[in-house]
Amino acid sequence: MIAEIALAVQAVTAINTAIDEVKKMGSNASGLGIIIERYAKANEAIQDIEQKHVGKLSVAESAQIQIAKKRLQTFNQQLRDLMLMAGLAQDYQEIMQRVETSRIDHERQVIALKKKKRERQKQFTIAATIIFAWCCFMGFVWFGIWFYRASQAG
Repeated sequence: MIAEIALAVQAVTAINTAIDEVKKMGSNASGLGIIIERYAKANEAIQDIEQKHVGKLSVAESAQIQIAKKRLQTFNQQLRDLMLMAGLAQDYQEIMQRVETSRIDHERQVIALKKKKRERQKQFTIAATIIFAWCCFMGFVWFGIWFYRASQAG
């Protein structure tokens, strides 16, 4: 799990490198394409980690994910600025609409996974209660049989 988080953080860092390169070279479509591709990969990596490890992340791992998400927001702002300067405002809006749709879908999936986990836990608790009650009942039955036989023998 730690390796996955490290890869996601590394993907976020790669965006910063790409943005610096584009700023040095000047805004061009291929440079912006690289940034968008890295942004999408980093965003997907973070979403995958959250989805795979719902409720299993330690405080430190959760903090790393939150920091990476915050850095993605910062990079999003830088990407917006670069694309506006390059005259690609409409393209930026379309890209961000896709990203937002993906984020909303991801949040729905995470909520559904958490709900399923709670339901499984509830079902497990019910099953354990039924098994415990059955074992207690059978213990009383066997005790009753033993007591009946002991009273008949004596």
